[in-house]
Amino acid sequence: MKCNSIAKKNYVVIICDSLRRDFLHAYGSDFIPTPNIDALARNGMVYDNAITASPVCGPARASIMTGLNEAAHDTWTNIGLRPELTTLPQRLEKQGYMTALVGSVDHDAGFNYLNKLMERDPSVGCLKKIREKHPEAKSAITASPEDCNTYAFSEEEHYDRWCGERAKDFINAYAGEHRVPSDGRLNRTVPPDKNAPFFLYCSFWSPHEPHIPPKEMRGRVDINKLPEIWIRDKEVDLPAVEENRRAYLNPHCALEDPRSMLEERMRDRLAYCEEVCELDDLIGEIVDTLKQNGVYENTVIILTADHGSMENDYNIDTKGPYPYTQDLFIPLIVSNAGITGRCDCICGNLDIGATLLRCSGDMKAFGVSRSLIGMAVGTEPERDSMMSEFCDSIKMIVDKQYTFSYYPFTGRTALYDRKNDPKFTTVLQDSELEKHYLMELADWLILAKGVRIEAHDLVPQVREGIEHKHTAFLDDFTIAYPLMNQKEADRIYEAGLPDDYDEFCRDHHISAQYGDYMSIRPRTGKK
Repeated sequence: MKCNSIAKKNYVVIICDSLRRDFLHAYGSDFIPTPNIDALARNGMVYDNAITASPVCGPARASIMTGLNEAAHDTWTNIGLRPELTTLPQRLEKQGYMTALVGSVDHDAGFNYLNKLMERDPSVGCLKKIREKHPEAKSAITASPEDCNTYAFSEEEHYDRWCGERAKDFINAYAGEHRVPSDGRLNRTVPPDKNAPFFLYCSFWSPHEPHIPPKEMRGRVDINKLPEIWIRDKEVDLPAVEENRRAYLNPHCALEDPRSMLEERMRDRLAYCEEVCELDDLIGEIVDTLKQNGVYENTVIILTADHGSMENDYNIDTKGPYPYTQDLFIPLIVSNAGITGRCDCICGNLDIGATLLRCSGDMKAFGVSRSLIGMAVGTEPERDSMMSEFCDSIKMIVDKQYTFSYYPFTGRTALYDRKNDPKFTTVLQDSELEKHYLMELADWLILAKGVRIEAHDLVPQVREGIEHKHTAFLDDFTIAYPLMNQKEADRIYEAGLPDDYDEFCRDHHISAQYGDYMSIRPRTGKK
């Protein structure tokens, strides 16, 4: 779907690390004031069933950059992106965009301009600025020696403030003077067209651990409404990977009795919430900078997270190979794009790429990504389900009611009914449902590696099933061995089956064939 504008839209994607959706007012919370995020939600579409492509940073962000599931892009943990993959900034640059990334970086991904947080490099970025006043500092991300839940330095020196300021610097420089800031790195020249749109990807560190907000955020969270940590009174039989992670992530006392550390962990949860307050301030400043430069009206803003965070619910401190909603589901708001309201379609951060590309006029497939705008207004079909995964430790399928998990090589699965059991207290025993989700998972994994079917076997039922999950799969499909000759087509027709299902081959390159498909004249639909 194209956005409603003659000029191409600018894009600002704001990604917060480990941000839980249930801690935002836009998703029903009432203990953290987030007026700026609320404003984005009022002026946009809020997605209620958005999940992460992976519950760990690097793989999730690689999915945003490629439109591919983890099994396809193969950034299976916090490692680099394969250089041969085509990325979102590269595709947008071909559409005439100036692309820029500022903040916490997992993948350079082909952006034209980069200004990285570089928390441990004293020669550049945030730490360089901090060392002007604190030459002893070893990292930009440092807790106060007096309070492990407070930042060591001033609010002006906070690493999230640094990221926000770099985003504002880019907008001021590019929108105001058609240049980039002097710090950072410019990989290629600025587009010569002074009206060239921009794509700014602003990546905040927070509220990723450690939770060390600046002291100026104290008092802004309603501690009386702060949600309690979820504790299971009776521990269930845990998957082996989860059981082992709990063992090495917790002191023994917390394993024996999770309530023994509740006071300390609630202080940490409060600090997490205070970091969200700071992020909201910075998001408001970025929006104000767009307005001051006269580009807000033509800028689509997307707010999301790479994944959620457990924050000690169920005795799990952060993110990882877990099926729980706190970790798997994410905030996702598309603002200032001409649509408002709420959408319950199954979607995720993997869909950001297709959303921006469609809006810029690039209609070619981008992995398995779908337009969030298109799904919300009905011009692009909704999914029945979506896959999330982390390494080969856990593979998950999510639909509007259930979360299904498969733990490879252990013979273990888990099926939860989120609607009727939101705290995941009971693993359902339903063999037919499990069979359904295992087939869903197999289909998603086939899409991840790439569909490989000889064209004469790509019969209507198979093609319809593929397109239901990946509408534009033919854009990247290798065509080999369609029907060989007229005799084969005639036999299919005489058997009462359609003989024209390979007609798509006429408009695509055929990499291999036994005969000459172009000589075939199907009879289906003809008198």
